[in-house]
Amino acid sequence: MERKEKIALFTCHEDPNYGSMLQAYALVAVIRSWGYDAEYITYKNYPYQSLLVRTIKTIARMFGIRRSMHEFSFFDSPAFATTKNAFKRFHRQYIPSSQKTYYCDTIWTIKDHCNYTNYIVGSDQSWSPYLYNRTPYFLDFTELPKRNAYAPSLGTTSFTLEYKKLLQQKLSVFNHLSCRDKSNSVMLTSLVGKDVKYVLDPTLLLTPEEWDKIATTPEMKGDYILAYILGEKDTIVKFADDLGKTAGLPVYYIVTRPKHLNHQNTLTGIGPDDFVGLVKHARYVVTDSFHGSLFSINYNIQFYAFGKQKGDKYERDNIRILEFLQVLHLEERYQDDSQALVLKDAVYEEANQILRHLREESIAYLQQCLE
Repeated sequence: MERKEKIALFTCHEDPNYGSMLQAYALVAVIRSWGYDAEYITYKNYPYQSLLVRTIKTIARMFGIRRSMHEFSFFDSPAFATTKNAFKRFHRQYIPSSQKTYYCDTIWTIKDHCNYTNYIVGSDQSWSPYLYNRTPYFLDFTELPKRNAYAPSLGTTSFTLEYKKLLQQKLSVFNHLSCRDKSNSVMLTSLVGKDVKYVLDPTLLLTPEEWDKIATTPEMKGDYILAYILGEKDTIVKFADDLGKTAGLPVYYIVTRPKHLNHQNTLTGIGPDDFVGLVKHARYVVTDSFHGSLFSINYNIQFYAFGKQKGDKYERDNIRILEFLQVLHLEERYQDDSQALVLKDAVYEEANQILRHLREESIAYLQQCLE
């Protein structure tokens, strides 16, 4: 019998980031496969803007006047136009979202527009202290029994006392609580006084066979090395190039920042479905991305993981990759910038067994949130 319950999901589902959009796809795909009518809420941080304000901003963009300090403003440049279009295409095709757009001053009216029976927040850095301007991510606007969380991440393991107090206040009233970060699930359990379940990132709820349904086939023939680098560290680029020389393979760079446009083999116009196919068919993956590592593991691809941020591997979001590799006993794949080594191929038998068990537990938890 088909369920008619309508589920409202909250995450950064429109960002031009492969991990963000693919985790959004995975979560809604799993929930919809169980017969629920689930969709993401279209949300903007700023209040509704008048036609005059929006017109002024449009004219400013036409003349090249934009927020130069915005870290990802380069996505508005012509060099990234095909990539932005690829993300928009994927979003239209695979990410069901609300027709109505809500803002920080109108999110409280959501219950007047749609009869959502449940609300779930998660996953990608939903509760990060560096991004605490996402008003709805603590679900303050809805009734207490409807507040659930699937795999939110906090993006760090360092918190101020003030932010811990905020987390304690906001999360203690949730119906079901979980976290994608193992150490933070322990911290939150102690902080809020109730069990905060450690669960998998949504992308790992789907098996490789399920990801194959959307993965595209790369145009390049033969073996290759895929470099998916989100940060600015040249040491990762050097390792990828050196690995290519050692293995006698071409290195293809997914362009995520302007500096990567200068490489010999650049990949632009890559959508999330193309990204999945590129990882699946790679001989090696070199990445500083959490989701780049996760897709490599899910497909049993040989990979090398680095920290995205400079400094200690246990700081900021560097730790999330290492921590998950430790869970799967694959921590040797995490490389030190100054002493990166070419390793023997990983044997995935034990990691696959652990992953299957965690997937079963995570799916059972998500079902509890819904039922």
